[in-house]
Amino acid sequence: LRIMSGVMRPDSGTVLYDDRSVWENVAVKDEIVFLSDEQFLLPGASMDDMQRLYASLYRHFDTARYRELTALFHLDPERKLSTFSKGMKKQASILLALACRPRYLLCDETFDGLDPVMRRLVKKMIYNDILERGTTAIITSHSLRELEDTCDQLALLHQGGIVFESDIQ
Repeated sequence: LRIMSGVMRPDSGTVLYDDRSVWENVAVKDEIVFLSDEQFLLPGASMDDMQRLYASLYRHFDTARYRELTALFHLDPERKLSTFSKGMKKQASILLALACRPRYLLCDETFDGLDPVMRRLVKKMIYNDILERGTTAIITSHSLRELEDTCDQLALLHQGGIVFESDIQ
């Protein structure tokens, strides 16, 4: 996912989105959000501080959606993120990513650390983006059960290669 999002340079080959390379291509990266299992949060920042950063990086950042999701997740946008629990930090990262209105959403263990109610809410938000905006979501998880009600297709990776690929049904 780091290579697919342009965070890491591939050792060989290229990643293309609509025949455009992602590596060092700001226009393509503008359409991609990588939700890492390790949140990147500026030291001492509040959610509003992070919102300003994301809005400066993503031209489709939707401030109204950010405010709507902040209220829906019951998170205080002015509170320092360092005071948030692990689950709250994960929620903050997710809502910031969704407010970017990406065309491609790359999720690495996105549901880890979320309670069942929050998992359902996050899945619903991702579903809505897929249905309403045509977002393509790639979600990784070590829990197949976690994904069976979420994905259309499934691929199992082992030692850097696909060992099984199938329609989820």
